[in-house]
Amino acid sequence: MAANLAVNDTQKRKLDQEAGGEAKRAAADGGAAIPMEVDSGTLMKNEDFSMELLRIYYDRLFPYLQYFRWLSYGNNPKSASPGVQKDFFVRREFCFVLQGDIFCRYQCFKDMDEFKAKVLAQQPIRMEIGAVYSHPPSKHQTVIKDAYKPLERELVFDIDMDDYDDIRTCCTGANLCMKCWTFMKAAIEILRRALREDFGFHHLLFVYSGRRGVHCWVCDSAARKLSNEQRSAVAEYMSMVTTGAGKCRAELKMNGCEEMHPAITEAYKICKKWFRDDPNGILATQDLLKQGPHLANILEPLSIAEKETVSKYIEKNPKASSLDIWSQLEKLAETREREAVSFKQRLEAMTLLKDVVIQYAYPRLDINVSKQMNHLLKSPFVVHPKTGRVCVPIDPDRIDDFDPAKVPTIGRLVEELNRSGDVRETSLRHYTHFFEVSFLQKLEKTVSDEIRERAGIADITNF
Repeated sequence: MAANLAVNDTQKRKLDQEAGGEAKRAAADGGAAIPMEVDSGTLMKNEDFSMELLRIYYDRLFPYLQYFRWLSYGNNPKSASPGVQKDFFVRREFCFVLQGDIFCRYQCFKDMDEFKAKVLAQQPIRMEIGAVYSHPPSKHQTVIKDAYKPLERELVFDIDMDDYDDIRTCCTGANLCMKCWTFMKAAIEILRRALREDFGFHHLLFVYSGRRGVHCWVCDSAARKLSNEQRSAVAEYMSMVTTGAGKCRAELKMNGCEEMHPAITEAYKICKKWFRDDPNGILATQDLLKQGPHLANILEPLSIAEKETVSKYIEKNPKASSLDIWSQLEKLAETREREAVSFKQRLEAMTLLKDVVIQYAYPRLDINVSKQMNHLLKSPFVVHPKTGRVCVPIDPDRIDDFDPAKVPTIGRLVEELNRSGDVRETSLRHYTHFFEVSFLQKLEKTVSDEIRERAGIADITNF
């Protein structure tokens, strides 16, 4: 039992940092909730989260069957197909975080029924999903060390709004609004394009973290079977920016080429849309060039004459917006590009503002999450104790429609359930329907073909 409750110090700090000590939020006397801060800076209502609400959510609302279908990838232990790995699901590691910050690692379950029974019995305030191992994780101490190893796991990406605190001007820390959510919109669109077009992955699941971030799960078979070295290579490829005080330009490596790498060019197109072109974009809503050190940092590599041109414009137009000032910078960049003679001048003109746009709009990835196959990541459809909100999937085709403030809390879901008595009438239905139709069914079609191929069975359904 002690082994199952063990977690190393590094993982404990990581999980506890992400959870923010969430397990301690419930009162000791029967699990009644206490007021807590949420993203708006106000106090969360008591009815948004409590252990009793969580019990009802797990009993009546959590989508166990869809969840099992996803993580089993067609490998149902009750299937008679020769291509099915009947022990696939039982070799998946789960970590339950219980009330009181008790971390239960190496959890595994033979099927959906056993998983559901354990969830209902333990009422975890948080669940983490790990890798599929060579042996059931609960038996990790009875297996020779070198024999127990991860075999596959979704390629995952973690984006947290905390990493944007040096550039967002509307909110800081745990606070979140639709203005800074634009950074997440840009991140989702950029990640989706790169993973699909540059790597050929198709089964992508974007999930709201329940508070102020987004997780991306890449579920293609090829992605799940990447080695740690391959994951690191993908993560490094996807990482274009580094954060830090005064950092206003991405380090775009031209490697002696006259044109930028196609991946950078495509990323820039999307970044520009969210940085400058969108009416609710970063320049318009954050007003970056009129607040903080951003403009001074951007002007630093410019010539004295170019700096004077911008300064004179601002002096003559004191009410100019960040968009207006950016237009002046674009004119300077066009002049540079037109007058460039040497190879070095052409390169400098080409990247003069592109590196700024990418620095401010490109996703800021926690690449350490992506590099290791055995890294744990918060599960979709769990509840964030600080907000009471469910970690729901995001439809990337309707990214403008997603508002984190409107994601249902379990308090709201239980109220809706009490009124109608039908889970299908709650606001969770919208998200489970998207998960089923737009993600899960397409994934199951692919894995079904893969299982038939493994079994050597021809598809005769069309005969």
